[in-house]
Amino acid sequence: MNDNLTKKSTIPLPGQRIFRSLIAILLCFTVYALRGRRGMPFYSAIASLQCIQQYTRSMRPVARRRVIGTFVGAAWGLLTLLVAMRIRENNVPDEMLHYFIISLITAVVIYSTVLLNIRDMAYFSAVVFLSITINHIGDANPYIFVFNRTMDTIIGVAVAELVNRVHLPRMRNTDTLFVSGIHNTIFGMGEKISGYSKVELNRLIEDGCQFTVSTIQTPATVRELLPDVDIRLPVIAADGTLLFDMKKREILKAVYIEPETVRQLSAFLDEREVEYFVNQTEHNMLIVRHGEMRNEAIRAIYDQKRSSIHRNFAPRREEISENILYFLLADEEEKLRRVMEELKGQPWAANIRVTYDRSQSHDNWLCIKILPANSSQEQLQQYLMDQIGLKKRVTFGNQPGNCDVCIQYTDKDRMVKELKRRFEPVDIRGWRSIFRF
Repeated sequence: MNDNLTKKSTIPLPGQRIFRSLIAILLCFTVYALRGRRGMPFYSAIASLQCIQQYTRSMRPVARRRVIGTFVGAAWGLLTLLVAMRIRENNVPDEMLHYFIISLITAVVIYSTVLLNIRDMAYFSAVVFLSITINHIGDANPYIFVFNRTMDTIIGVAVAELVNRVHLPRMRNTDTLFVSGIHNTIFGMGEKISGYSKVELNRLIEDGCQFTVSTIQTPATVRELLPDVDIRLPVIAADGTLLFDMKKREILKAVYIEPETVRQLSAFLDEREVEYFVNQTEHNMLIVRHGEMRNEAIRAIYDQKRSSIHRNFAPRREEISENILYFLLADEEEKLRRVMEELKGQPWAANIRVTYDRSQSHDNWLCIKILPANSSQEQLQQYLMDQIGLKKRVTFGNQPGNCDVCIQYTDKDRMVKELKRRFEPVDIRGWRSIFRF
């Protein structure tokens, strides 16, 4: 199976959150009509809009805080209305006095949310309080409005809870490993992951999608390229030399260049004055070792990467040959291509393989990685499948013939949309998934 997905010039369709918001608001008006038009549907709609969340798991704490915040604002609002009634009974109809009391108690409302550890609901508690006290300061029976105002919020929260948990019937292919590249697959070179892709990836993973990435990049770069994406499976990194657990920050499997080949390669490059980084594992950490960094390309990469808290740079003070994953070369393109031609004729050249790292190359220089010949992304993908007991695999990439689903010249969310379609196709046989608890 190889699907080549080409560019389509279409206006993006509205997402699920937009449709869910539409349905929630319509249901709020429906409940208002069924209640005999008591209360104000405006407040129900506002509450439901706030509680419609990107992830089902994040809705419950928002809903709980929204209800508590409403009770806080409503309680103080009722107390203020009762105080206002007593003031009117004592013939002190000073409007500015009412405004002073409202302003004073608004501060008390906000402080109450601090004491209840719901600081993020301070604004909404204050809004509830002000909507009660400013517009209804002269009501003969304040209990009715406060009750309706509270009920409006609870209705909105309940409607959002229902809408958030109802889904189309879908079958979930939890027995398949889905593997994707990053650059020019999840997003284009020089771009970032979109909000839609991040939200949908996290939702699919939460729903049981066995998803990981397979890339030429290091685990540190994966973290930087996919921030806030909850990748639970180990990632295939460093072009098939490393299987890395992003959660535990632990190396699960590594493929190394043979020590004798490391020594021969180092001598070969040093003789030709080619500078390089050596990526080595030590005590379950990935360490990037460097030389004097006299050339512009090596220095530029170092300056760009060294500030990351995920990387460990160290100088090469002595000969090292153990636990070497790969060499990273950076120099003028013409020089490196000439050296690579010479390298092909070395008797130990069969022990290594050469790849060109376009993501780090520059107009003035070229980046090349030299890796162990027996390493490959496909081998580590198969190893991962064996470890987690999966038999099927679907790969996403940008090279025709090297992946199951080829993402070429597409919009930035195409890969995630294809993943969603293949992981959870709409199917009436998945009726049990219509309502999610």
